[in-house]
Amino acid sequence: MAITTDSTATDVVATDAVPESGASPSLVTLIARTVVPLAMIAVVFVVMVRTAAAPLSNPDTFFHLRFGREFLDGWSLRHPGHVTSWATADWVPTQWLPQELMARFDAWFGLPGVAWLAGLQFVGLALTFVLVARRWADRVVAAPLVIAALLACAPSISMRPQVLSYIATALTAGLWLAIRYGSRRSVWWLIPLTWVWAMCHGMWPLGVIISCVAAAGFVLDGVVRGPRAIRLAAVPVIAGLVAGLLTPVGAQLLPAVLLVNSRGQYFSEWQPPNFTMPNCLALLAILLVTVLVMVKRGADWTTIALVGLAAGFAVYSSRTVPVAAALLVPVAAYQLQRVVGPVQRLRAAERAFVLGAAAVSLAVLAVLVPRTSNHTPPQPDWVTSSFEEMPAGTRILNESVFGGYLMYRYPDLDFMFSGYGDIYTSDELETMSDINELQPGWDDAIRDAAPAYAFLDPDTPLGYALIHSEGWTVVQDDKDVVLLAPPPGWLAAGD
Repeated sequence: MAITTDSTATDVVATDAVPESGASPSLVTLIARTVVPLAMIAVVFVVMVRTAAAPLSNPDTFFHLRFGREFLDGWSLRHPGHVTSWATADWVPTQWLPQELMARFDAWFGLPGVAWLAGLQFVGLALTFVLVARRWADRVVAAPLVIAALLACAPSISMRPQVLSYIATALTAGLWLAIRYGSRRSVWWLIPLTWVWAMCHGMWPLGVIISCVAAAGFVLDGVVRGPRAIRLAAVPVIAGLVAGLLTPVGAQLLPAVLLVNSRGQYFSEWQPPNFTMPNCLALLAILLVTVLVMVKRGADWTTIALVGLAAGFAVYSSRTVPVAAALLVPVAAYQLQRVVGPVQRLRAAERAFVLGAAAVSLAVLAVLVPRTSNHTPPQPDWVTSSFEEMPAGTRILNESVFGGYLMYRYPDLDFMFSGYGDIYTSDELETMSDINELQPGWDDAIRDAAPAYAFLDPDTPLGYALIHSEGWTVVQDDKDVVLLAPPPGWLAAGD
């Protein structure tokens, strides 16, 4: 189904015109409208390379690697196992495809390969934003908009599959906007896009929501009527059903997405955003300027609905702030260009520059990562020897922030806590929270878990409490971590 609109739908049309009846632009104009914006885009790719070339330090990267390794080694996608005996939830994998790819790169190239794959995500995100924004705005508008949007995403740009959700969000919004304003592209492309998205990250239902909101805007704007409106409204529904039913995970993927809200209270990224932070301020700037243009020049229902949805994402949680930014990239580009005038077409030379810059970035990154990313996070010398001497299956009470790396580096041991909430039941998450925050009964909860050791940061409340608890003994210590043994008899009581 290709949906087009009449000529009154937009005042931003592509043009090949040059100023003053074909006269060549002045040097100042050339620098301001071409050289500076392209330089800004080049700097964006440089920043992406520098970010990816740093040592892998995000602990979540490592538990994704561990899960990917387990899937490659035989875990069933419909009935996956557990990386700790303390977690007992019957969980559903929502990020298995990039996890397997990460594990493949780790097996083939080691951590430098994983770092390069992270760079591929980062450069892909920047490239998507550039091309989606440039579709509707000149370079002078698109370049600063892309920088602001990437700043809004900055805290969440890491080697995690969620970056793929930001790319998919921008593509989804961009496709609806293109169809709304005259493209003959088919909206049915949303179905395979959503299907792939559902295998990459658990935020894929947000794409269905964006599509439903856009389709409602089309109907309110009178772009489609009657049977065409029904067919258009069916596309998001079909996309959601295909994504939820026809991936290798099967139908259990649909109810799995409903569990996020019930567990969000235990993870800071699902808490309300702090609008004094730079990334939130960048998003607010995009929203404010876009709304001001809409108020001054008017806007159709499709744009109003999408901007309103982006505002909802902006205030819902810290984790959806980047989603709001990605959604706004095409919408803000279109609205801001209305102030500037007709958009000049993306010509072959400019497209070659942008794509070439992305390719060169990845080539440079491939040269850098073997020297910059070929080591794991630092730790005292005694850590590896201590853990390697422990019998397989030894249960260890640990800080959740360490959990991802520990379960990757020492897969034979049973580390209790990690930041991968899907594998825990709600009761287990509550117990984890109670222990870490020293809520009443925290010591009894540890006794019931019967860990053979505790590996903690001595400066955290839990670490300090156990160090000074009667019966706990220090086995090894360092200013950053301490290995503790529980009081005699705890293991027997736990068994």
